[in-house]
Amino acid sequence: MLDLSIVIPTVNRADSLKACLAAVRESTGQNYEVIVVDGASSDGTAGILAEARGELGEHLCVITEQCREGFVRAANKGFRAARGRYVTWLNDDARPLPGSLDRAVECVGGTSDRVGLAAMFHSTPVSGNVAVAVSHRGRTYHVLHVRGTLYANFGVGSRELFERLGYFDERYFLNAADPDFSLKVWDAGFSVAPAFGALIDHDEIADHRRKVDVNCGATDNAKLFAKWELPDRHPRQVFDARDPCTLRGLRTHFRRAV
Repeated sequence: MLDLSIVIPTVNRADSLKACLAAVRESTGQNYEVIVVDGASSDGTAGILAEARGELGEHLCVITEQCREGFVRAANKGFRAARGRYVTWLNDDARPLPGSLDRAVECVGGTSDRVGLAAMFHSTPVSGNVAVAVSHRGRTYHVLHVRGTLYANFGVGSRELFERLGYFDERYFLNAADPDFSLKVWDAGFSVAPAFGALIDHDEIADHRRKVDVNCGATDNAKLFAKWELPDRHPRQVFDARDPCTLRGLRTHFRRAV
């Protein structure tokens, strides 16, 4: 069995995808596979994937959609095709730093059998909802929280747990799948833990695709808060590392074991 499956949905970002794939090759010593799910790109993505095939060989799997179905469905196609013991996802404009994926696998696989998802730190211009922040070579990397509960923008977990939880909720198109999946991990009795030393540069490119997706993102966030009955923002709702899962508003009212 492979150690790690890395799922990368992409659409019309050939240059970013090339940089992402190059970073992946330097970020892990695991026996890994890369599963790229291409949402019917019309730019130079096919050429980048052909070039990557020469470098990765059988370690590269490409799934091509007839039309773009959105990040969430694309990610799920990759998860279902995964053969690794552990699974993660990356955006096509994200680049894990060397050794980062290995550290995330160590976090979820070697610390505690109750850690269900290792949350990798990513660089992003956020002003709120920061749970943990670290600095590296002049850049700040974050793990975020939603209403006091830590979640993974980019997470590593066992393929078995991904299967058990039903992957990402396909009622979302783009934005809310990562906090939603993290909440499912907590609700199943596992924890989400910061993967210290696992760092990802994330460009969040403001291109035409992102502009088109803005309205979808707002709708996704509304669905997330309705699904889990999360409370409105309150000044006192800050992250507490001693209680990383407040679970305010979760339907099953799971309380984590101490």
